This record gives sequence, C-alpha cells and structure tokens, in this order.
Amino acid sequence: MSPRKEEVTLKDIAVAVGKSVAAVSRALNNYDDISEETREYIKQVAREMGYAPTNTLGLILPALSPRNSDPYYSELLAGIAATAAEREFDLLVSTCAPGPEEQWAYLRLVNSRRVDGVIVARPRWRDSRIELLLEKKFPFAVVGATNLSGNFLTVFEEAAEAAALLVEHLAEQGHERIALVNTPTDLFFSSEFLTGFQRAMRQAHLPINEDFLEESDFTQRDGYRAGQTLLSKAEAPTAIIAADDVVALGVMAAAQDQGLEIGQDLAITGYGDILLTEYAQPPLTTIHRPTYGLGQQACRMLIGRLQGEKLENEQVVIKPSLVIRQSSDLALWL
Repeated sequence: MSPRKEEVTLKDIAVAVGKSVAAVSRALNNYDDISEETREYIKQVAREMGYAPTNTLGLILPALSPRNSDPYYSELLAGIAATAAEREFDLLVSTCAPGPEEQWAYLRLVNSRRVDGVIVARPRWRDSRIELLLEKKFPFAVVGATNLSGNFLTVFEEAAEAAALLVEHLAEQGHERIALVNTPTDLFFSSEFLTGFQRAMRQAHLPINEDFLEESDFTQRDGYRAGQTLLSKAEAPTAIIAADDVVALGVMAAAQDQGLEIGQDLAITGYGDILLTEYAQPPLTTIHRPTYGLGQQACRMLIGRLQGEKLENEQVVIKPSLVIRQSSDLALWL
C-alpha cells in the first residue's frame, strides 16, 4: 500500500525516481544544478505520490535566561515572522543551547520534513550548522557574514566598515587611547569587527594597546565587568567602543559607578541601535543595524528560492550608518 499523503517523505520520492534524497530536495526547490527535465520529472512523481511542501520555515534560537534576553533575536524574529506571515508561511521556532546538542537539533529539523527551509543567525567561524545544511543540501539563508562558501543565501552588515566609522568619529573628537570591548571571538562578526578596528586605528596613526582589547558576552553584566577592567588600568582609555549595545550599556554603568561623566570624561559607543540606546543616560552613540529588516530580507529571499523565483542577489550587504549621540559628544546636550 502506498504511503498516505501526509506520510510521503523525500526518501519515498527518492526511491521512486532512483535519485538521492539531496537531488530530490534540490529539484523540488528549483536549484539550477538539477536539469530542468529532471526537475519536472521529480515534481511530477512527487505530485502523483501526494507530496506537498510544508510551507514552514525553521529558526533555532539560543536558549537564554529571562535575565539575559537579547534584543537582537527578538527584533530579528519579528522581522522573519512578519514576512513569513505575508507570504503565507508558518514559522517553527525552537531553542537550543550552543554546543553538541545544537547539531542534533538542526539534524532533527532537516530529517523530520517539518520545514522546507531554515534561517541561521549569528554565524560562527567554520559554523557547524552551516556545514551540516550544506552537506544535507537543505535550503537555508544566513543572517550575518560567514567565512564559509556554498550555494546559500546571505544578508549581512559590513562589520569592519562599522568599526572604522566608530574609530574615525572618536579620532575626530581628539581621542587617542581608544579601547575595544568585542563580542565573543567564535563569531565571524567579531573577527571582522576587530579587523576593521585595527585597520582604522592604524590609518588614524593611533596606537593599538593589547591591554585595551577586552571581550564580553551579550550581557550588561559582562559589559560592566569589561568596563571595570579597562577603567582600572593605570592609564585608562578615554574612549571605549563596544561591539554590541547591551554590552555598551554595561560599560556605561561601570564608568558611572566610578564617577565619570560619559561624553566628557569618557566616550562610549555601541553597535546595533536597539531601542534602549536612545533613552540611555546619556543617549548612546552607535551603529544603526536594521535587524528587523535583515530578518525580513532573509525570509523573503529564502521563500523566493523555495518558490522558484529568480533572485536578483543571493548575497545582500547592508552598509553601516553612524548614529552620533551624547555618549561620545556631550556638547550635543547644548
């Protein structure tokens, strides 16, 4: 007895047409490395067997405690969900702590045929999630730059250029002792941001002090710790660049606890332009990242590929823009 409609899997179709599961998946998702004749044949067999796409996308977020929630993921999720709804797609969202279990979570998502495509956020160096999806030839889009290459969609901001904008702004303000609180070094973004920071410092003929390079996770608490460490130096920095707004807010708290007037005694900048930055005391200079729009774009591109649309660009790069507020120039209060 043939499988009922809801039980038909890619493996069933692969057996019927004498092709691999990967080839069937790519044919059904209109990849052009499968000949048009083969694609149409596989689609015809799939229809006859009662196979239908789920019209569902998958997104696995890192498991965070309520006290360590990350505004980046909530804004990104909102953008993805809004676009999915517009295109009449469902969104399956789950959480998993980074590590070995995460690999199994992606594998289960791919093998279960509960989703047609996956969105990956905040890529890491040699990201095992991306490597798995490439190996399985499963449709996906990445939000963030990556050092891996292959037939997948990406949308990301220029982190190195953003770091340069911040350094140039602070150098113009007369700062020479500029410190960096970077995000975790396993992220590709972090290495790009560091590269941009160092290049801009050299171009401005400013010293790169290894004692002024700190790392923080995406929490105010760790940003506070990094800020305390930098400000306890015998010769402390006059400006601190944080590669994330939440981290920058922690650095600001550390500076204020030491009685420093931010924007006058010490300049602090962030990255992301989350809502809280505009209402911080003082408001935070930062790089605007259209996180909601990044989610929309990634979702739109992935659905377009799944539906066989001709994509104008498979890699979309967002240019950074600097938002100057009082945390780097107290004169703006006047």
